[in-house]
Amino acid sequence: MPGYPPGYPMPQGYPPQMPGYPQGYPQGYPQGYPPQMPGYPPGYPMPQGYPPQMPGYPPGYMPQMPMPAMPPPPVPSTGAVPTSAPAPRPVSTAVPVAAMPVPAAVAPAMPVPSAPVVTAAAPATPADEGEAEASPASEHHVGEIYHPPALTHIEIAKPPNKFVQLWRKAGASSLLLSILIHAGLGVLALFIVFQSGVMDKQVDFLPGGGTAQGAAASADLQHKVQQKKRSSINKNMPMKKLVSTSVNAAISLPEAPPDSLDMPDVSAMMGGGALGGAGGFGMAGAGGGFGKGMGGMGAAGGFVTLPPSMRSRCSTQERLEKLRQNGGTPECEAAVSASLEWLKGKQNADGSWGRTNKCAMTGLALLCYLGRCETPESPFYGDNVMKGIMFLIEAQKKNKNKLFSQGEKGNAPVYEHGIATYALGEMYTLARLGSKSLPGMREAFEQGVKIIIDNQQDSGSWVYDGETGFYAGKKSREDLSVAGWQFQALKAAKNTGLKIDGLHSSITKMTKYLEEKQTKDGGFGGANRDAHYNQWSLSGVGILGLQTMAKGKTTPIKKGIKFLTDFITAEPLDWNKNCNLYCWYYYTQAFFQQGGEDWKFYNQQFLPQVLSAQQPDGSFKAGRPNWPAGDASDPIYRQCLCTLQLEVYYRYLKVGDREEASFFDK
Repeated sequence: MPGYPPGYPMPQGYPPQMPGYPQGYPQGYPQGYPPQMPGYPPGYPMPQGYPPQMPGYPPGYMPQMPMPAMPPPPVPSTGAVPTSAPAPRPVSTAVPVAAMPVPAAVAPAMPVPSAPVVTAAAPATPADEGEAEASPASEHHVGEIYHPPALTHIEIAKPPNKFVQLWRKAGASSLLLSILIHAGLGVLALFIVFQSGVMDKQVDFLPGGGTAQGAAASADLQHKVQQKKRSSINKNMPMKKLVSTSVNAAISLPEAPPDSLDMPDVSAMMGGGALGGAGGFGMAGAGGGFGKGMGGMGAAGGFVTLPPSMRSRCSTQERLEKLRQNGGTPECEAAVSASLEWLKGKQNADGSWGRTNKCAMTGLALLCYLGRCETPESPFYGDNVMKGIMFLIEAQKKNKNKLFSQGEKGNAPVYEHGIATYALGEMYTLARLGSKSLPGMREAFEQGVKIIIDNQQDSGSWVYDGETGFYAGKKSREDLSVAGWQFQALKAAKNTGLKIDGLHSSITKMTKYLEEKQTKDGGFGGANRDAHYNQWSLSGVGILGLQTMAKGKTTPIKKGIKFLTDFITAEPLDWNKNCNLYCWYYYTQAFFQQGGEDWKFYNQQFLPQVLSAQQPDGSFKAGRPNWPAGDASDPIYRQCLCTLQLEVYYRYLKVGDREEASFFDK
């Protein structure tokens, strides 16, 4: 035994028996056995489970395997190690391979040499000695776990500069990303807004200070926008035909749902060919009509404008703004909508409204629709309006006196004629908004106006003949109530721009008549309150006529307003005490035209009374009058008078907004 004296008895179990070899096998292990843990000193105890068991071999079998080229650490010694000469490498002992049993499963693949093969270690070369000298000394102590030196070297990275450190500390990368995202969203929003602005240009008529070139440009743009909308609707909406029994012309109306069309927003609209017939659109044109130099059949190019006093009603935005400015409320517009819907359901099959005096009731209903610019092209009520117009045209054709009436006696035909002519005049003016053919309407309207002018009395008034159902002679009595509807028809005729002989002279005579009807109290009409017609019931007629048809009549108008203010202050409007809706209809318009504190005073009284009288179905309940002639017992008549009063906020422009000028000077 190494380290023992010669002849020292071997301890039991020494030398160790190689597993799987016969008893008495030569001492010593074959070279490479037991297997050496790479990187550990010789004789270092093997960990449990090492070496791994090879499948098909006896337990503990470990074939000779090449070891990694790593020099083992030097064996610890008790004394000093001389550094002058390296220790010689140990020579491996010969391993008798022939005596090693070979498993049967692998015997054919492993030839057994006939004699033991001895493998000797080669002597150290100078190169090996140099490598040994270059290798770092490694010291190992018994009982300690050996850790080989690291094979890789990791250098510590240089710290970033101060700017990068501050940038990271402030979280600038997240901030930069957030800024980029918000900038992208902002650019996208601007793009969307820009595109929306391009697609939906808001076209409005120019204010009074606009130039002619600006007005023409606005008209051209509005025309293109409306044409584009109309073209799109006509492609998608089915057409409905309505044919007059006496006129060879078809009227086509689009059936469009309410949300597919905008309300007409008007400044200068289309001209040419809208009404057809003799004459076109031309103010002072060759054939009469609208628009300078257009005349003829109205086929020439050009644009027309609505009278300034009527523009507010045909622009949704303008209408709502006027409603707000003039003391109206959202309930007003809602009440008007409900009323128009109720009237729609009450229209007769022949296009008329009412049971009696159908032409008057039809004219009033049409005025209600036209008061909010519901024309034959309206997607909501266009069919109703067109049928009403055709009814009036046919009624005039059948009347022996060519009045708009189905009656032949009494006072009703003259009243009906004035009301229906008034309605057709407004329709003719608003017809320029669209392109629908209105066969025979212009001729019927001009004939109706001509009858009013020709039958005006020398006094400037009008009156009926109960026996003939026509106008009375020029020298007969006057009637301020009848005159009220006739001058409103003349006002509508003036708005059309048609050249009608005698129109201006008739208006002059009428305004002179109204001035003469003013009493010393400031009212208009009879001074005896017990009389049938008196200044307490008809002052609104006289005041409204001077406001809208005359110029420079400030003094009589103010006197009349003061008279009514004192009267209504003493006897406030009350639906259940003095509901004289015929009188209220004129009062409302007169106070509105006056404006200012006078209108504020009246509006605070009349508006709550009318709104509170409307029922859930849109109709207005009957009130209690204190003057029988001022009552409106007929449901259609009452509905129309209430609706026209609620439309007063935008139906016509106020006198104050026209700078105290005449209705016809603007």
